[in-house]
Amino acid sequence: MAGFKFRLQSFLGVKEKIEEQKKLDYGKALKKLEEEKEEKRRLINIKDNAIELFKESIKINIEPEELKRYNIYIDLMKKKIKQQDLLIEIAEKNAEKKRNELVNAMKERKMLDTLKEKDRVEYNIEQLRVEQKIIDEIVSYQYNDKA
Repeated sequence: MAGFKFRLQSFLGVKEKIEEQKKLDYGKALKKLEEEKEEKRRLINIKDNAIELFKESIKINIEPEELKRYNIYIDLMKKKIKQQDLLIEIAEKNAEKKRNELVNAMKERKMLDTLKEKDRVEYNIEQLRVEQKIIDEIVSYQYNDKA
């Protein structure tokens, strides 16, 4: 007697592969987001170091031209940090989009898993009915054979 076979197994397999791909995509999006945040931390660190050097330079005799260069550099770093904030925002939106896609893929796969389990239960119930019918026939045959 053949065992249980889910009629949508190939479709379920496709949904499982799609879900795995969505997990990978979401992981990549999270990694990209973390890289963008790390770049911002690096830029802030560079800016903070430049500010410290600027403060130290003020304490000693420094040329006005040198002070101007520090100001320009610090302003440039502030602009880069703002640009990095935009890149982080884009990466966050992308990660959220990928997360939503993953959630939807998981729902679709879970729905098929639930259907598969329901079909398996129905199959098992039907198998028990068939077995009970066979047992009843055997008992009936034995009873009629003795009579």
